[in-house]
Amino acid sequence: MMKKLAVFLIFFLVPNLVFGSDFKKIKKKATVNKQEIIFPIPKELNKCITISYANLDTNPVKPVLKVNAPSGYGLDNRFDYALRRFDSFKRPCGGGNIEACKNVKKIILDWAKSDAAQRTGPSDNGGRHWNDTLTVNLWVASPMMAGYSFAKQVIDIPKDEDKIIKDWFQKIVKKNKHLMHDSTYKDGTQAKGVPKRAHNHALSSAISHMQLGVLLADDKFFRKAFKNYEAAIKYQRKDGSMPIETRRGGRAMFYQGRAMNALSVIAIIAENQGYNIWDYQYKNKNFHNIVKFFIDFTEKNEIVFRYAKEMKAPGPAKNYKIQDLNGRSGSNWGWLYAYATRFPNHENIKRLEKWSLNYKNLNSYQKKIVSNYKNISKIGFGVSSWTVVEPRCHFTK
Repeated sequence: MMKKLAVFLIFFLVPNLVFGSDFKKIKKKATVNKQEIIFPIPKELNKCITISYANLDTNPVKPVLKVNAPSGYGLDNRFDYALRRFDSFKRPCGGGNIEACKNVKKIILDWAKSDAAQRTGPSDNGGRHWNDTLTVNLWVASPMMAGYSFAKQVIDIPKDEDKIIKDWFQKIVKKNKHLMHDSTYKDGTQAKGVPKRAHNHALSSAISHMQLGVLLADDKFFRKAFKNYEAAIKYQRKDGSMPIETRRGGRAMFYQGRAMNALSVIAIIAENQGYNIWDYQYKNKNFHNIVKFFIDFTEKNEIVFRYAKEMKAPGPAKNYKIQDLNGRSGSNWGWLYAYATRFPNHENIKRLEKWSLNYKNLNSYQKKIVSNYKNISKIGFGVSSWTVVEPRCHFTK
């Protein structure tokens, strides 16, 4: 009880939000105001999973020691399998379940003591390097740090175990650093001139650094993500499309959605520390404009074709005229839970409201976005990868 009261006081006795109009100041001087609170466990838990049905005997999350992602398309799926099992404990822990939080701590401590997720491949900016680092940032570092933050809010953890865990987190975040702060796309691509730090892989690394900063109260690590966020907003096209992501064939919008999730996660973690970067704007370019392009696409999907036809690493989606968007995937739609509940009166959301009144006459893409919008207060998602945590519980306002 005292643990939860302390977290409640920390969350509500922070300074007023510093707004995105002060983004330059935030980027250079933001500090961690609530150490170890990456995503606070909500006071009201009606949107959260609070019951844990899993146990470590029947649902073990065994450490995977070495990362071995392919050099071509894809990641090391053994870690995805581990994440799916870990989420069975992390999600109810995020709803304040004590037993689930004990299991979260046990799993992470086991991985830390085993020195799991060792990256043994090259650091040459080749395909294996890109895919190894994303494997760890997406499926190990981010979800486990968020889960550990939940556990710290609910249970007491001995100092020696806390040190072992935090030392391991530092190791895997640093070893898998892929912020791409100093490189830019050259000729031969529609992304020419765009900093690589706006890439979804770099955004994922930025989230890991940001979370580590919160856990350790390390302001420099916490601030690293703002440079990536800034680039993604600044280098969007005027129509709101993201040049790096929308060139990817039948997965152009699949990847724009992932980047939008990553931007939302960065904005929410910043918000939880007292900084509002949602309204950061550069020459009329902002997150609203990126959302508008996504909504525009669902109405007239041909607007992405001129970008998608570059067919850059489309994976299995070889037809750029058929965009691969799963109807109920948090990786595609998690951002909407954050956006719609913060900006319910924005014209983007008013547009979805209007569409919902004429649902039967919508096309398939419109139906997907409207369905997700209408289910924000009702249904959560499955595994949390690009959203890090369950959006219904931890994204909504």
